[in-house]
Amino acid sequence: MEIELQRRAFLAKMRQDDKLYAYYPYPKFPSISITGEFCAMKCKHCGHRYLQHMVPCVEPAELYRKCIEFAKHGSRGVLISGGYNIEGWVPLEGFLDAIERVKSETGLFINVHSGLVPTWLARELGRAGVDLISFDFIGANETIEEVIGIEKTVKDYERSLDDLVDSVPSVAPHITIGLHGGELVGEQRALEILSAKRISALVFLVLVPTPGTAFERVSSPKPEDVGRIISIARLEIPKVPLALGCMRPRSGELELQAMLSGIDRIEIPRSETIQAAMRLGLDVRKIEACCAVPKGFGEEEYG
Repeated sequence: MEIELQRRAFLAKMRQDDKLYAYYPYPKFPSISITGEFCAMKCKHCGHRYLQHMVPCVEPAELYRKCIEFAKHGSRGVLISGGYNIEGWVPLEGFLDAIERVKSETGLFINVHSGLVPTWLARELGRAGVDLISFDFIGANETIEEVIGIEKTVKDYERSLDDLVDSVPSVAPHITIGLHGGELVGEQRALEILSAKRISALVFLVLVPTPGTAFERVSSPKPEDVGRIISIARLEIPKVPLALGCMRPRSGELELQAMLSGIDRIEIPRSETIQAAMRLGLDVRKIEACCAVPKGFGEEEYG
């Protein structure tokens, strides 16, 4: 990675905000799967393995009851996710009334991982009171075909993103660096597209070779390659908060490269990363939430 590129990115970040936000979702921002461990897709990087770590709520009444319980025990928000249907979206249509009840009765912040929802469902999610959409964005047609395994294009992803931006208060696209079997394919194109969109945050994930998936034996991208993508994002999208999300190799070098490249947020950072941030002159703040939340969420803790 070009040292000068990284240096410019870090300085651009410091001119705007000298803070590093450390996000901790558990226990105040739990994740729910409305499909349990089921997913109709067979994406090579996931193979539905990540659904196993979410709270299963496969019926609307169950989702409502569980969210009421979370709120009573002090949760501030929830991530509602699940496996995709064959069209590439989480089948949220039967849960809209339950989501609306949860929002109106608890005030929980609701983050929905949606997938490629059609226009009508994007509008209904907004009507139901969803606060934030986490949206996986891919910048290469070949990655969509070969990794996700669905007959869609980058234009389909852009169309769904636009519908969500028009319907829901905040949208945080997620880019998985190295999604194409560990290779960088389409990440810069994704940044070009997203730089023209009204997004509330941009979350970077990094491919993890996960046992039981088609990619269990591939290599993750090098930390310096991750840093280069984040540096480009920092310079091209200067006012949007950038986050290093939870799905990534747990590497101190990766976190350090992200921080030196101008990242604003890291979910569950290592202790040595926090120490390095303070040595760099960053003011470290802890937020008990998902790292995709809009700017300002949770900062009231610091007065």
